[in-house]
Amino acid sequence: MKVHLLSLCGLACALAFAGCNSGPQLPPTVPAEGIVTLDGTPVSDATVSFIADVGTYNATAVTGKDGKFAMKAFEEKNGVVVGSYKVEINKTVIETLGVNSGETSVSIKYGVPKKYTTFGTSGLTIAIEKSGNKEIKFELKSK
Repeated sequence: MKVHLLSLCGLACALAFAGCNSGPQLPPTVPAEGIVTLDGTPVSDATVSFIADVGTYNATAVTGKDGKFAMKAFEEKNGVVVGSYKVEINKTVIETLGVNSGETSVSIKYGVPKKYTTFGTSGLTIAIEKSGNKEIKFELKSK
């Protein structure tokens, strides 16, 4: 009975550990954190996207009230894969214009200048080295 119980425990542990390494192996990541400002003022609720120059490991983050962000390439872990990236920063602002006949009218605007919303026009790039970067600054200008 004792041997049978130990065998079952051993089998259960082996199956549990086998499940831990199943699935795709993700590449190592390093920290990529910073702040987004517009004319010196922190930009909250903006989506920062890193689009990889080579490979498929992009990353995203959303800025907090203080404009700070921490990039994440994978749901399972924080950080980005070492490499070079094009950057785009998006923020959508929805304003309620009023209610007429029970319908609400809204206005949707860019929360940052349109040029920053696509990597093709933003002019923003970044290279992340093996040590990572916790002092990234994207200083956007309205003019």
